[in-house]
Amino acid sequence: MPSRSMFTDCARNWNLVACASGPSMASAICWNHMITSERWSLRQRLLLWLLPPIVLLTGVWIGVAYAIVLYFTNLAYDRGLEDTVHTLAGQVQIKQGKINVNLPPAARRMLEFDQVDNIYFSISNAHGEQLVGNRILPPNLSRAGAHKETRFYDGQADGQPLRLVEYTVPSTVASEVLFVRVAETLHKREILTKEVLVYMMASQLLFLTCIVVLVWYGVGRGIAPLSRIRDAISRRTHEDLSPLDETELPAEVHEQVHVINALMDRLGRTITAQRRFIADATHQLRTPITVLRTQTELALRADNPAQLRALVMKLDSATIRLARLANQLLNLNRAEAALTGSLDLACFGVAELIEDVVARLVPTALSKQIDISVDIADALPTVRGDRQLLGEMLANLVDNAIRYTPAAGRINVDVQQADGWVVFVIADNGPGIPAPERQRVLERFYRGINVGTEGSGLGLAISHEIISLHSGRIHLATAAGDSGLRVRVEIPSAAGASPSK
Repeated sequence: MPSRSMFTDCARNWNLVACASGPSMASAICWNHMITSERWSLRQRLLLWLLPPIVLLTGVWIGVAYAIVLYFTNLAYDRGLEDTVHTLAGQVQIKQGKINVNLPPAARRMLEFDQVDNIYFSISNAHGEQLVGNRILPPNLSRAGAHKETRFYDGQADGQPLRLVEYTVPSTVASEVLFVRVAETLHKREILTKEVLVYMMASQLLFLTCIVVLVWYGVGRGIAPLSRIRDAISRRTHEDLSPLDETELPAEVHEQVHVINALMDRLGRTITAQRRFIADATHQLRTPITVLRTQTELALRADNPAQLRALVMKLDSATIRLARLANQLLNLNRAEAALTGSLDLACFGVAELIEDVVARLVPTALSKQIDISVDIADALPTVRGDRQLLGEMLANLVDNAIRYTPAAGRINVDVQQADGWVVFVIADNGPGIPAPERQRVLERFYRGINVGTEGSGLGLAISHEIISLHSGRIHLATAAGDSGLRVRVEIPSAAGASPSK
């Protein structure tokens, strides 16, 4: 049932709108406010929207049916009056220039007999002189149907409405005509009208009751899947993000449940990625933080400046490793967030991107006397993707090459195009990766066997996830001369396959 505050708001809307637009507009706004109230159930709202039109249409139907019944009721009684006036006109006889009406007392009593209505009759000439009758009846003053012998019209007698019929009888006396009129009161017609109206209202009330019950039951059956979905969700724990059952659902509900399942799937992947990231971060940060704490304690116990300086340098190295690990973990989290969400897609050229990445890493390469050469083909197609993530991917690959390439080594970075793909090739003359381990090094935190360089095992894993996000491919092989590692990355151009979302 509507709340008291809702009726208060409705009255407020009524007063405000009635001043500007009149009561009809205020009534519409009030009704709309009541129906759209949050306290109304879907079943109640449907009934409130359906019942007024049904009641209105039923009222129109009753009015039309009542008019039809009334028409045929009057037609039946009018035909009875017509038979009476014809019978009475048949009793008019004209003999030897005299008008005689053969109406014995018994026939007159039969003519006037009626248990409900009063029957009046009159035979008069054109001058209005009544020759026979029990009452002077008003003539038909309307011109409608003047050419007809029998004409129906309405009149009054003693303040009571009458239904009259007038029949014209030609007369040879003085070239005049005779008017035979019969009238009756309308009590039988009114009684029949009331009875018809009562029976029609009763049947329509039963009809409306059945409609309400059927709509109530039908809507209940129609929204039963919503209750099933509600119960299925209410029984779940916060850890259960499995999809809801989409079978045997109406089309509208099926679409909503499908959207909910898609949301739960994204939410589940996001939560899984966050849990995995927290677990990985906890596991990987524990060791460098312990090392930092140990180095700090040793520095606090140092007795001479030389020992203190050596410990501080080790502390600085440990801090740099920790910072790099934290950055890699954040990059991994950013890649996983893009995997569970949507990429910041844009079309851009890769030539400028590779130049920026290499320029940032040149100082690191120079510190190890490593020669980096860059070969970028002309007229490269644009790619569609996340510029920041693709830049991070290239930076990880070039940084790995610098880390594992010995001093005075060389690194070649080539960018080409092939069959709708933009191909990045990073080759070095370092120790390379044995063929059995090339697939495993793409997994997070796996660093391979006999690796002498410090690292976290995240660089290639992050690059692999970013490449997968852009529907790309990565291939590890031995560089030219059977020495070093050759990384080939293929990213679809903007005209090729779209990155996955």
